[in-house]
Amino acid sequence: MSKPNDLIVKEENKICTLILNSPEKRNVVTPCVLLKIKGELTRLNEENKVRCVIISGSGEKVFSSGYDIKEIGEKDMMRDYYDGHPLSEAVGAIENFPYPVIAQINGHAFGAGLEIAATCDIRISAEDALFALPPAKLGVAYAYSGVRRFINLIGPAYTKELFLIGKPIDSRKAKEIGLINYMIKREDLETFTHGIAKEITLNAPLSLKTFKKMINSWQINQTLNIEDENFIKDMLMKVENSEDYKEGQKAFSEKRKPVFNGY
Repeated sequence: MSKPNDLIVKEENKICTLILNSPEKRNVVTPCVLLKIKGELTRLNEENKVRCVIISGSGEKVFSSGYDIKEIGEKDMMRDYYDGHPLSEAVGAIENFPYPVIAQINGHAFGAGLEIAATCDIRISAEDALFALPPAKLGVAYAYSGVRRFINLIGPAYTKELFLIGKPIDSRKAKEIGLINYMIKREDLETFTHGIAKEITLNAPLSLKTFKKMINSWQINQTLNIEDENFIKDMLMKVENSEDYKEGQKAFSEKRKPVFNGY
């Protein structure tokens, strides 16, 4: 369930900041919060007053711990092939927003939280943040569009490392592999980020829109052939209907390590 203030919106000097505001839940993203992100970006696009958006998390520990596992529903892992999944809607809105979106990563970014950051055009992180993609540790799969996003950003080798090991990496490693653009001392993070945002707002709007669209179009148009797409669909369905999937959710709610059997 959404809270009235689980997404804080601040606008000033052609910059809009969206703050994930559930620190008591490690800024977990729920379907409602994700749709609020989409709604705000849609509004900003229609009003055409803002030239840069910043997405951050509340507090000094976590940007976002990821998608609320309690909200995972039927066909969630098939979200590439069904319209309307909240995470797809939110990252699509970030991707399609005509002007630059910056992730101000104030703390740990895991799972869907990391995908949100990866979708942003520039990532600026506190130096003590951690990054992880743990779906394999929960017995779930991940949508191809999300995996492709990381392949485009950091390449196949590091994408495999993040997804297949599932172990968090620190900001130094994240900077080394290109997952983040800047690693900044925590006390300087907000000032530095807003400095970059202000510099962006001084650039020509049409140039910003053109360059973002040009780069995104190249990334998005790398598609699967029909045979591979059907194979991935079948694999996702197998994962979603598996006993390991049920065990992963049960273990998470019971706060224990899951015991997977491969079926």
